[in-house]
Formats: sequence, C-alpha cells, structure tokens
Amino acid sequence: MITVIVCLFFLALLVLLRIFYENHTFVVTRYDVDSGTNGTGDDWKIVFLSDLHNQEYGEGNEKLLRAVRDEKPDLILVGGDMLIRSTGEKSEKAARFMEQLPSIAPVYCANGNHEQKMKECEEEYGKAYQNYKKRLVDAGIHMLENEACTLKLGGQNVQIGGLEIPVSFFAKQVPWKHYDSFCDESPEQLMPEQFDMRPVKDGGPYKILLAHQALYAETYADWGMNLVLCGHLHGGVVRLPGIGGIISPQLTLFPKYSGEHSRRGESDIIVSKGLGGHSIPIRLFDRAEVVVICGRQEK
Repeated sequence: MITVIVCLFFLALLVLLRIFYENHTFVVTRYDVDSGTNGTGDDWKIVFLSDLHNQEYGEGNEKLLRAVRDEKPDLILVGGDMLIRSTGEKSEKAARFMEQLPSIAPVYCANGNHEQKMKECEEEYGKAYQNYKKRLVDAGIHMLENEACTLKLGGQNVQIGGLEIPVSFFAKQVPWKHYDSFCDESPEQLMPEQFDMRPVKDGGPYKILLAHQALYAETYADWGMNLVLCGHLHGGVVRLPGIGGIISPQLTLFPKYSGEHSRRGESDIIVSKGLGGHSIPIRLFDRAEVVVICGRQEK
C-alpha cells in the first residue's frame, strides 16, 4: 500500500512539474497552406498570435518578441485575448508587447472575448478598452472590428477580416447553448458581405478571417473563407493523442477544433493553442505556441 501511495505521489509531482513547465514555455508551430495562386505569386509567411492573457516570456516578453523576429514574417495577425479584462491595470503588459510588433511586420488585430467585454461594458470597465485600442492604433496596428481590409501579400490580393461576436457567445453554461448560426442572434452574419467572394482562381482575393471563438470554425469556413484563424480554447487545456483537447472554456467536452490545422472544403482552419491561460490556468501535453503559416504555391 505504501508503495502505491509513494508512486501516486511522484506521479502527481511529475504532472505538476509538467504543468508548470508548459505554463512558462512556448513552441513555434508551423503549417503550410495553399495560397491558390498557381504560380502567379510568391510564397508568404504569417505569424499568428492569440490568447497571451498578459503572459510574459522573459523580461518585457523578449523571448516571445525574439521568436517572432526570427521568423521574418511578411505579416503578423493577432486573434484576440492578449490581455485580461480589467479597468486598465491588467492591460499594460499586453499593450507594451503589442506596441513592439509593428517594427517587425505589419500587424492586423481582431478582438477576443476579453477585449469585447471591456468594449461592451463601459459601465464596468470605463474607457479601458478605448485607451488600450488607442495605444495599439498609435503604434501602427490595424484594428479589425467587424470589418475587412485588402492588402498585397506575396504579390497577390488578400482580404483580412476581424469578426466580433457578443460576449454572450462565450458564456459558460452546462450544457452550453451552442448557437448553430448567427442569423437570429447578432448582426455578424453579414461579415461575408465585406469580402470579395470570388474564388482565388477566378481573380478573387485570398480571404483570411480572424475569429476568436473556435467553436464556430465550420460556420466561418462555410462563408467561403480560404483561411480561418481562431483561438480561445487554449488547446483544450489537456490534449490526448488521437483525440485532441478535452474541454473548452465554455465547458464543452472534446471540442472538434481546439489546436490544429484542419481542412473543410476549400478552407484551411487553424486554431491556435494560445500563449497564456486564464479561466483554467492548466496546460498538459498542450504547449503554448506561436503559429507560423506559410502560403505555398500549389504543386
């Protein structure tokens, strides 16, 4: 009996040490996608960051900044929840980190549920969101709040949109009320109307959607996006081989998309495991990550 107790103690200790390690380190995860240009454009590289939640890797987040710089990206995309919602005191680390990104590459940023709640609930958070946004915009970051913009990337036209959905779509509920569509719940179903929906092969732009809530990944793909980038689920907290993440912040068990690259029709869906933690500050077999996406010519 004593042997069993000792073995369980050391197993629990190893698990705790692993969780501590994973909460304080990150990896660079690389994915290739088809840029759809069929030889008419150049390859491109995007760094995708999400869910930092004020985490710091080294003094002033220098380790994280160095990892981004070393990739020499053409573009940096941010998927939201870089801070922890507050009246402002918990946004300083995130703001300082974000302000340094435009010196590396152009930055386009969408909001997550933490920024969205600060934005929706001024009576609780005051002008904290507006102050945070101003710092980012003054640093040269393009904020995408239910809007899309067009730019050149690798010689091809690319449209990038940032989707915002009300914080009610992030509520913790058991069982979780999963809205199958936005049609009757919010106006964000109109987001596709901001995109040129022609296929790339017919002269349309390559379409990228930043959408924080990964539980609707298939909805976004079905809108006709070429690349859907999500976060929020923190990799599912604990990842199991062949299964993936086990739980979402909404307490949904075994979410289909939680930290991987998937294909749905003509769309690539990439969900970041995020860089920090908040609601469930645990990671097990679920390293935080910087996501690097390379757009390649179709072979």
